[in-house]
Amino acid sequence: MAEHPAVRAAARISAEVLAPHAEAADDPARGVDPAHLTLMAEQGLLSVRIPAAEGGHGADDRVDAETVEMVSGACGATWFVTTQHRFPQALSRGPLPGLPPEAIELGPAAARHRAGLASASTDAGIAIAHIRRPGPPAVRAEARGSGWVFSGAADWCTGWGLLDVVMIAASTPDDRFVLALLPAAERPGLRAGAALPLAVMGGTRTVALEMDDLQIDAEDVLAIIDAPAWRTHDAARTANTSPASMGLLRRALVALAELGKTRDRPEAVELALALAERASHVREEAYALLTGVPLYERVPERTMLRAEVAELAVRTANALIAARSGSALLLSSPEQRWAREAAFHLIQAQTAGVRTAQLKAFAGPE
Repeated sequence: MAEHPAVRAAARISAEVLAPHAEAADDPARGVDPAHLTLMAEQGLLSVRIPAAEGGHGADDRVDAETVEMVSGACGATWFVTTQHRFPQALSRGPLPGLPPEAIELGPAAARHRAGLASASTDAGIAIAHIRRPGPPAVRAEARGSGWVFSGAADWCTGWGLLDVVMIAASTPDDRFVLALLPAAERPGLRAGAALPLAVMGGTRTVALEMDDLQIDAEDVLAIIDAPAWRTHDAARTANTSPASMGLLRRALVALAELGKTRDRPEAVELALALAERASHVREEAYALLTGVPLYERVPERTMLRAEVAELAVRTANALIAARSGSALLLSSPEQRWAREAAFHLIQAQTAGVRTAQLKAFAGPE
């Protein structure tokens, strides 16, 4: 796997470009460098599973996971911006794997943007987190003529000003989701707030979007999805361990072992090896489920493994701070940033089931 062109590209860019800039990318005053996003797109790192004829690497899920681990371990903020692209890219190519075909109707924007999203010459973001929330819809869609009108607020949209288009989800009265793909810029009916004051990944330009009778032309509809079917699909999909979480854990474990050796702290090396042994086992199990078992099977086991990886990442990052001592809390030190990123991975795409499993993991063995 190390010799795969996508893995080689990810390793080089992560070491030479992303890691040296990670402190700046986390800083709201500096932020993720647009040139780095362009470089990753040009190297096919936003299109690892896309066929080579369409600008990707044509790789399998395991290679894709390896590249995500490298990018996330090098710079969490850059990974978080680039991962937004995956959902619109996948939707533009047809029904999502595991989602019943009758539950989704692709719109004209799918064919219109397919080539650009495939090669990542068009970078996409998303504003859909609100559809996971219970209660009244945060963004409502009402049919008007051949198109739709969106009203409401989407609290989370990452990469505003860095990406070309944004996919916005809205709920219809008959419990469907309309997914519109629009230029990532303000327009009549669409306003972006100031960058949110995040405790981590502050340079990702994450904003809230407000919609007031936002006109959605029929040609801008990427897909219309049956909401109950999507919720079932999303619950199963988000039960999987994120390769990004694994990438952060992997980076922190290496750093803990290296620090123990360079500062002659054998207890740090011993802890790193013990945690790495468990992490390796969990990683193998999680990826076996991710790549070799149908989506809706063994969901409780997937959820447990995701929770364990998150707990291991938090524990390793905090152990690294303890091993480094006071200087670990300087903003110029990566240890405090990794601890904040570990906290982020707890809540990214978190469902009620995932949250319960995480709390159980923190409680320890019964």
